[in-house]
Amino acid sequence: MSIRMLPIAFVFSRFPRLVRDIATKLGKDVELKLVGEQTELDKGVIEKISDPLTHLVRNSMDHGLESTEARIEAGKPARGTITLKAFHQGGNIVIEVVDDGRGLDREKILAKARSRGMTVDDSMTDGEVYGLIFEAGFSTADQVTDISGRGVGMDVVRRNILALGGRVEIGSEPGKGCTVSIRLPLTLAILDGISVAVGASLYIVPLGYIVESLQPAQSDIKTIAGTGLVMQVRGDYLPVVRLHEVMGTEPKVREFHRGIMVIIEADGARVAMFVDDLVGQHQVVIKSLESNYRKVPGISAATIMGDGKVAMILDVAHLVRLGKARRDYMQAA
Repeated sequence: MSIRMLPIAFVFSRFPRLVRDIATKLGKDVELKLVGEQTELDKGVIEKISDPLTHLVRNSMDHGLESTEARIEAGKPARGTITLKAFHQGGNIVIEVVDDGRGLDREKILAKARSRGMTVDDSMTDGEVYGLIFEAGFSTADQVTDISGRGVGMDVVRRNILALGGRVEIGSEPGKGCTVSIRLPLTLAILDGISVAVGASLYIVPLGYIVESLQPAQSDIKTIAGTGLVMQVRGDYLPVVRLHEVMGTEPKVREFHRGIMVIIEADGARVAMFVDDLVGQHQVVIKSLESNYRKVPGISAATIMGDGKVAMILDVAHLVRLGKARRDYMQAA
């Protein structure tokens, strides 16, 4: 693990010179601050995060930071500041590009979107409006420069981040600045998970998706309209997904009060997943299933355990969608 993990200083170290060169070209006075340079992330991520970060910094300097004269007129320090931050949060690493420039112009973005025939309306949240700048070919620059303004790049930034299993968000305060946050998995190769047993099979549930696990009483399980099961957890009714049914295996335990319910959450929705037993917590090395076999619904990857057995890593988002679809179906019925 320590061989795979490298400090993000490997990426950050190239930016002081880049900022200096672009500032000279644009005739702006810019200070670069680096925070959290010793934050470690996977070598594979480090190699792929450099280009998106470079594009974001160039954008901040060209579009975000005002000229020295405009900053003084607005009562700001003459020198603009760009801050590159990296820190751990939960099972993710967050990288932020922060500038103290003019911020994003909501109305200008909406006007540009309408002129391009995109479907937008004034009731959209700020986050949704700012997200439009990631559309292909989208640019609010009044003129094209050799730094930016062609509308090429932000869509590539988002595509590259999504390919790494991450997401990108924008926050902005008009007149005060803009923050672009990139949230990435801490490592693409190693995963913290809980192993669960179903019959003779072992499955790994990624730790970040688990809310809690508990042994239910029979009275906690309710049948709705004879079509589906829900479990009552502190006043909430959660759809029940029986893992042995999804995976087509024979369980050792069928009575709910003798097994374990693992409450999992993805995309803001929760379901109760029924398994035979919890086995233990592990750090496992992820092996791609698609490149070695094929895509299997409900399975995101595989791993080889210490005793040589293969364990499947569950696709929690798929299982949650499955449970949610059943609940929506029951409600519609």
